[in-house]
Amino acid sequence: MAKPEKTGALRTLQVTPRHREAIKPAELIQITGHHELTLNARRAITVLWYNAHRQGVAEGKDYTIEIDDLKADGHKGYERVEEAITALMRTILVVKLPSGSTRRVQFLGGNDLDDPERPAGVLTYSFDRRLIPILADSTIWGKISIPVLMAFSSKYAVSLYENIAQLTNLSLKQSQTYELEEFRSILGVEPGTYKTFGQLNKHVIKPAIAEVNALAPFGVSLLPVKRGKKVVEMLVGWSPKDTPSLKAAFEEMQRTRIGRKARIAGTVEHVLAPSASIERIRRRMEPLPAPVAVMSDELED
Repeated sequence: MAKPEKTGALRTLQVTPRHREAIKPAELIQITGHHELTLNARRAITVLWYNAHRQGVAEGKDYTIEIDDLKADGHKGYERVEEAITALMRTILVVKLPSGSTRRVQFLGGNDLDDPERPAGVLTYSFDRRLIPILADSTIWGKISIPVLMAFSSKYAVSLYENIAQLTNLSLKQSQTYELEEFRSILGVEPGTYKTFGQLNKHVIKPAIAEVNALAPFGVSLLPVKRGKKVVEMLVGWSPKDTPSLKAAFEEMQRTRIGRKARIAGTVEHVLAPSASIERIRRRMEPLPAPVAVMSDELED
């Protein structure tokens, strides 16, 4: 996978997050090992990071957050939040470093989730001590809208949205090619599930792209690429939305989730039919050589 370009020498921690917009380090976006995490747990990574970033990230520091900030709209109980926090304490994430090497870390360190003296409605937490030095050196990030994030109903849509969000500001790049297994890993698809491309496309890719295109400030399209009869690569493209499309996405976020699948089911298909290899596509796009004039004496020969 090609690496996103660095945003100058500016560190991620030097960028002040806007209201309800996380500046999320690429090291927390390009993770693997998150296939066991639920929708709520995947969203919680971003919300907890956003909250800590606003309070100032430092080694050995504790952060506080209103538990309601970790709940999606319409959910009244705290059970799903507790499940997400517990999962983030035990799940090992594989973080990619700028050098190309990886580091295995837990996202969360200590917290007071089970403390009987914890203030009602408030969680105090910290990050794994091995994570902070990695994030302190981060120079690549994605801008993640918290309202968009909390509106998703698919955990795969969360992962797709965040991975594309870190690429959308690259002025000279509007597509990325992934090996199929790498794309599965990026989306956090559980190993051994959806073994055929048809199953993966039906249950993971199409629903995720439909949600991202309905809610995100950019549009995504996908071209499966074959080698022989087997899909082996995914060509993912993205582009910013125009004003009417941005308005439609905002209006959809304001509407109830009930009936959303039906509302977006009639939108344009963004997963194209599998095509030939990238090399063959490029060859087809190459201009034909200019015709060569043939002299009359050559014709006689």
